Amino acid sequence: MKKVYFLSGTMNDERLWQWVFPKLEQLIPVYIDITPAKSFEAINELIADAIDEEGILIGFSLGGFSALNFTLKFPGKVSKLMMICAAADGLNEEEVRLRKSTIHFLESHNYKGISATRIQQFVHPKARNYTAIAALIREMDATLGKDTLIRQLKATSERKSLMDKVAMLTMPVFLLGASHDLLVNPDSMEDMYLELENASFEIISETGHMIPLEQPEILAHKIHHFVFS
Repeated sequence: MKKVYFLSGTMNDERLWQWVFPKLEQLIPVYIDITPAKSFEAINELIADAIDEEGILIGFSLGGFSALNFTLKFPGKVSKLMMICAAADGLNEEEVRLRKSTIHFLESHNYKGISATRIQQFVHPKARNYTAIAALIREMDATLGKDTLIRQLKATSERKSLMDKVAMLTMPVFLLGASHDLLVNPDSMEDMYLELENASFEIISETGHMIPLEQPEILAHKIHHFVFS
């Protein structure tokens, strides 16, 4: 049995993987909770405390960027890296401005939870179990709450591009994107792929940003193949 370490995205917890983990044969999934972190340095510490030497890191969205950031800082600790709906891009000035505006609004208003419109940006409209996925996203958001959202937005707003560093990676890297991802452009993932020495890149069709919830069977199969290849 081989350990594999998982990181979730913004306002996600271990429930993000609840339809994936049971399908991972011969693997021991270890979830690393990065929601308490107040900076990428703190995220690195959480990963370092949890991971064994030569660990396999799999990160989704913010968790994917965080896994990449950790791997670049500590390449000797990671034997393989898989990024799901995540790229090496940083935040541009407009994205930083919008985040600051959002943080200011949240700090001075009640948080009513993630909206249906926002969920539609995450999930493909024809997702097989859209209603269940939307309900789970709402549940994770409600459990984590306003304070976690503010903390995560603040912690990750200083997100500088890592594109100029990714060519340093020599371990196997697998980039998995979604055809209808409205948050992370698959072209950005392909740009990263072209900079890597030892990488593979795939796109899952008819899928939105939330691959672990929308395509758990496919994702579990691809994880298994990546880990044991």
